Amino acid sequence: MEKMNKLTYEQIKDSQSQNKNVATFSLKPLERGFANTLGVPLRRVLLSSITALAVFAVKIEGVNHEFQTIPGVEEDVVRLILNLRKIKFQYDPSLVNDDEIIKVTLTSPNTGEITSRNLEVNNLNIEIINKSEKIATVTKANALTLEMFLRPGRGFVPADDNKKIIAQSNFLARANSSIKSGAFIPTDSNFSPIQKVNYEVLQLNTSSPKIEEELRFTIESNGAIDPKFAIQQACEILIGHFQVIGSVDDLKVEIFLEEKEVKAKEEENDIDISQLQLSVRSLNALRRIGKTKLSEIADMTQEQLEQTKNLGRKSIDEIINILKENGRDLRKGEE
Repeated sequence: MEKMNKLTYEQIKDSQSQNKNVATFSLKPLERGFANTLGVPLRRVLLSSITALAVFAVKIEGVNHEFQTIPGVEEDVVRLILNLRKIKFQYDPSLVNDDEIIKVTLTSPNTGEITSRNLEVNNLNIEIINKSEKIATVTKANALTLEMFLRPGRGFVPADDNKKIIAQSNFLARANSSIKSGAFIPTDSNFSPIQKVNYEVLQLNTSSPKIEEELRFTIESNGAIDPKFAIQQACEILIGHFQVIGSVDDLKVEIFLEEKEVKAKEEENDIDISQLQLSVRSLNALRRIGKTKLSEIADMTQEQLEQTKNLGRKSIDEIINILKENGRDLRKGEE
């Protein structure tokens, strides 16, 4: 099998953004067509299959179904459940079992607005993200006592499916409810922590006979998972499926070129600067100092370029952009 160039994967930092839930990642240089080949399944898995915590059942003191009202509470039970579903939780999957049920308790010793800050989680490894989310307004002290039950899951699960979990014979023991009167009410569960995924394909070295691509991913989560861990989890899911299809459990994958092979390949694909669509000014300035190949320009530092006669800022920027289009960069000077 013909080997491919080694890839570079990195997170692109945005100094202007303060939002930790949005991140952009870059993978390059990919052979032509591979950016879309990787981008489509990654996007789908990120949106549909990342594990997170969500409420799947609630139990409210004195309430037997969701169409009741609660004396001393302005919201009815349907609105109350909708508000509880808005609360997001962050957790470490290595510290919480896949089949674990987490209980979250709420009491109302005082009157006024109750928010997610008033919730008490029975597991120290779980953190509430949006702590100012409104749950209810109580007009009478101790009017509202409830428990919400969380579990890890993927995608969207309707209340009817969660009802089957409540009906399991061992559910009562696992839930460990302290509320004496009232029924377990199943809820819809939206586990997906990824809100948006955009990707774009950028062409590199467009003037070269062999065009390569860069895949850029921008991921936005709801705060329940760091975007970099989400993309890691998505890759693990895809790799798990490919291992089954290809029977590659014990296969040592060697599809990328070694360093010396990369160098040989670069030399083979080296381009004469006359083919780079440089301006006449830049072309003549480079030829005067004996630079006739793309690799020779890439071997220069920024300082050397700036010291080259007849090369102004505009010409330098032009040369740097041409290098990037061909998957190259200027050599870094000594620190």
